[in-house]
Amino acid sequence: MGIRYGRIPDGADAVEWSFVSHCDCDGIGGFARLLRERGLEIGALPQTNHPCRGVIGPLWRLWRASREARKCAVRGDWKRPEAFRAGLSESVAWHLFSEAETLSIRERCRRDGVTVNSCLLKHLDAAVRPEVSKADARIPWMVPVNLRGDFNHADDTENHVSSVEVQIEMSDTAATIQRQIRQRLERGEHRANHLLLGLGRFMNPQTKVALLRKDRSKPAGNIGAFSNLGAWDAEKKLATRDAWLFCPPVVQGQLLGAGCVTFQNRLGVTIQGHVSAPLDLARNWMQRWVGGLGK
Repeated sequence: MGIRYGRIPDGADAVEWSFVSHCDCDGIGGFARLLRERGLEIGALPQTNHPCRGVIGPLWRLWRASREARKCAVRGDWKRPEAFRAGLSESVAWHLFSEAETLSIRERCRRDGVTVNSCLLKHLDAAVRPEVSKADARIPWMVPVNLRGDFNHADDTENHVSSVEVQIEMSDTAATIQRQIRQRLERGEHRANHLLLGLGRFMNPQTKVALLRKDRSKPAGNIGAFSNLGAWDAEKKLATRDAWLFCPPVVQGQLLGAGCVTFQNRLGVTIQGHVSAPLDLARNWMQRWVGGLGK
């Protein structure tokens, strides 16, 4: 469950990869730890814009939404690894946009009235569809949600994350995807998922493993996670000109993970396939993803 981070030293082309355990941190927290370890002063970490307190309401709305969910692609509809293997994926691809390219993407999204996040997810979904046997399938994605400000641990880098499941039609626009995400957040699905995950503290390790295996054996499930760490140090106050990349872990049952972070006004995107995926698969996805964003 290592969260992948890539540092590109100023003036270099090669990436120095680092991994932070997801058991210790979430994506934002792990990134803050790495920056602080390099002597950079990182202040308060990003706070949620979607607090959702309470228990019964979010759980009820999540259950009701799951009952009404339309049929999605199942794990058998995309090319599954022949066998699960532990270890780090070698099927990894990345792309670092220039400041001018990043600004162009932001301005285009602003004109279209959508967030960069929704735009990225739209084109990512289109990029992986060739690996789904049903081209018109509704594909479920796991989208992490930062909960800092809704609740807080003593260590601000610890896990403060939940998620929503976003189900995307081939015909969906970035605006359609954005509306769906907002609706799920308004229903408190991120809060309900966090509450359900919290039940794990009352289980012993054997029970947790058994439940995870049972879940991963189901035919239905999300194709992977798409995580956006947001924008960092836009004013370039930190004493560094390194560039950074980020990607969430890929777990058994998922096909891929994709992540992005904007550091000092440069958007970096990364894709990694499951550890059993062909080496060129992530590279093909990245070419399609970047190509779509450039249109």
